[in-house]
Amino acid sequence: MGIKKFADGVFEGGGIKAIAFAGALKVIEDKGFIWRNVAGTSAGSMVASLISVGYTANEIKNLMEKAEYKDFIDSSKIKLPIIKPAVNLMVKKGLYNGDYISDWIEELLYEKMKYKLKEKRRVKFKDLIIPGEKDILINNPKYKRKYKLHIIAADITREKMLILPEDIADYGMDPDELDVSLAVRMSISIPIFFQPVVIKHNFSKEKYFIVDGGLLSNYPVWLFDVEGEPEWPTIGFKLIDIDEKCKRNKITNIFNLTHALIETMLKSEIDMDVIRINNLRTIEIDTLGVKTTDFKISKERMMELYNSGEKCARKFIKSWEENYNSYLVFRRNYCTDCSGNKTAL
Repeated sequence: MGIKKFADGVFEGGGIKAIAFAGALKVIEDKGFIWRNVAGTSAGSMVASLISVGYTANEIKNLMEKAEYKDFIDSSKIKLPIIKPAVNLMVKKGLYNGDYISDWIEELLYEKMKYKLKEKRRVKFKDLIIPGEKDILINNPKYKRKYKLHIIAADITREKMLILPEDIADYGMDPDELDVSLAVRMSISIPIFFQPVVIKHNFSKEKYFIVDGGLLSNYPVWLFDVEGEPEWPTIGFKLIDIDEKCKRNKITNIFNLTHALIETMLKSEIDMDVIRINNLRTIEIDTLGVKTTDFKISKERMMELYNSGEKCARKFIKSWEENYNSYLVFRRNYCTDCSGNKTAL
């Protein structure tokens, strides 16, 4: 297996396409990497949360093979499948409730952590603290590297990106006590598709609507960057469609309009120089044309995604040392503040 070495892992959002991460993870783990800190947005937050409690790539693959993805979009017994989502959209601001996903994640987190917990309860961020870790993130003492897991969400009431668990303090809550599954539920709340999470400030009782972090940062590979040279690398996992340049969204009704909005949102980027340099530490996984919200995906298609993740990770690892050294050289020559003020690299 080789020498064990630390790395931080960051996982992009991408809905059902995140199945491909399991294949890529297998390759990286086989090369001896151990995950120190992990972060993710949307479906990437689900994968990151599983890693944070100790799931291996093989275990994640098994979980994904057994999952009933069609249940992710509705646990309702109502026999009018078109009317129910339409009512949800008007009344609850989302087609589907998304609670099944958070319950599923909670069960998986507890199963891995029950040996550590002293009682049957939800897994919280205080359970994911790295002993003795005192470093901060993005050059801001509010954000702590001590949490093995960080999740990105978006507060559309305040028009603000949330880095969880720390930013839950803005609502009068203790970051240590935030349920990991609730943070995941916030991050996977694709606007219109899933109902937003509504939280009340503990003191003012004002309501805030929290949605998919991909609205503001779908690929937070910058999160673990530091000033100077890092002790260990960050490896990013990104989902791409090789053939997307030839693709056009056909928009004829509210449903494919919603799909087009979701796909566009999750592909948003800003600084092209940063994208190019971050590619040196990013596994770009071909998603084979699979749609973000294709929750009725077949088992065969799932395995194709998994195999694509493996294939792309093998290609990445062949040039890893050369590419990462190039990335470090770029940091020394260009990046005056790689902690978040000048788009982190």
